[in-house]
Amino acid sequence: MRIELRPCTPTHHELTVVRDDGSHETVRLETRSFLLHDLVHLAVEAEAGLAHGVWGTVADGASLTALRAEPDDPAARELWLSERLTGPMQSVWNGRLDAERYLERVRGATPAVDEGFVDRVRTRLRALTGHWRSTRHGMVMVVEWPLTAG
Repeated sequence: MRIELRPCTPTHHELTVVRDDGSHETVRLETRSFLLHDLVHLAVEAEAGLAHGVWGTVADGASLTALRAEPDDPAARELWLSERLTGPMQSVWNGRLDAERYLERVRGATPAVDEGFVDRVRTRLRALTGHWRSTRHGMVMVVEWPLTAG
């Protein structure tokens, strides 16, 4: 799946997904609220090997605007795991939570969360946020899902 992020205004961007089957969807989002969260999902899901987290679920056809799962739905296990890992990782990225505390909170959630997990996610996030910052108005940041090895 191709993920396209296009800055529209200083406060908003468009997110377009083009699935492998050719279907596509576009939403306009408030950048301050959504961009970092979406990028953290990309990095976390790639490093945790979550094929059916947010991005994998969208790649499989779920709508960007209706992406929801019931907590007791076994088919949504990776989607819930992705949220569990992403929220506090966003706090790590923003300096509101240290890496050790993050690991205490999520240790055991999946074998992928080991001592190097935070550093691997940070490395991916540096690349993704750098790519976004270099995407000027009128340009499109393109990311292929699943992400390739970092």
